[in-house]
Amino acid sequence: MKNKKLYIIIMSFVSIIIITYSLSLSKTEAPLLSEEIETKWKTELTDNDKYVVIGRSTIAPKNILNKSKVVLLTIDDGPSIRTREMVRILNTHNVKAIFFINGIHDKDNQGIIQQLEEEGFAIGNHTWSHINLKKEKDTNIIEKEINDNTNLIIKLTNNYPRFFRAPFGESNTYIRKLAKDQGMIFMDWSGSALDWDKSTKEKDIFISNVMSNVHSGSIILIHEHPWSVANLDALLTTLEIAGYTYVDPRNIIE
Repeated sequence: MKNKKLYIIIMSFVSIIIITYSLSLSKTEAPLLSEEIETKWKTELTDNDKYVVIGRSTIAPKNILNKSKVVLLTIDDGPSIRTREMVRILNTHNVKAIFFINGIHDKDNQGIIQQLEEEGFAIGNHTWSHINLKKEKDTNIIEKEINDNTNLIIKLTNNYPRFFRAPFGESNTYIRKLAKDQGMIFMDWSGSALDWDKSTKEKDIFISNVMSNVHSGSIILIHEHPWSVANLDALLTTLEIAGYTYVDPRNIIE
């Protein structure tokens, strides 16, 4: 009888421990959703720091009295074996950019997307495999291209992508709505090195293509080609000499 009572007491004590432990686990804080993170850092910005996207291809200060001469740098089609060298150059100039990535490239370049996030660069959704969404008739494929890339970015960074760019700059109302419904800012560009053309291996051509159209508020597009990396430092220096500074993508609020 005594043994039975002792057994009951022991089992009751064990049950209390298990329940207490389970309750403590249930109180563990869940990771912040991107909306919560975004709200937090938005409150830390002054009005003079905030920028908005106008017409999908230009940025403008939220404060109309802010007359800063600025550009936003965006880099498409990574990650690649050249991404880390681009990061090194960007850090030398204290520039933060948006890297519009394709998830299909992550398998051969693992760890890079996480590094970009850790170093304060923005990770943009550029679809999984860089298909022309506008030419694709199957809406399931379109949604899968966007959703698979979003899910990869969430998995690797614990954050939702805040920006979306359609491959080839080809989009329509349906595609833009999909991006908006995921809370992403749709972004084109207003200036480019045109570095898909191999003539831009020549540094002067690469830089001239950007500088001939640049203006305050320009969203500049380059890629991760070998010649783009080789000319990046010279491009950034040229923009700086011309009086431009670079908007941190984290300061873009809508």
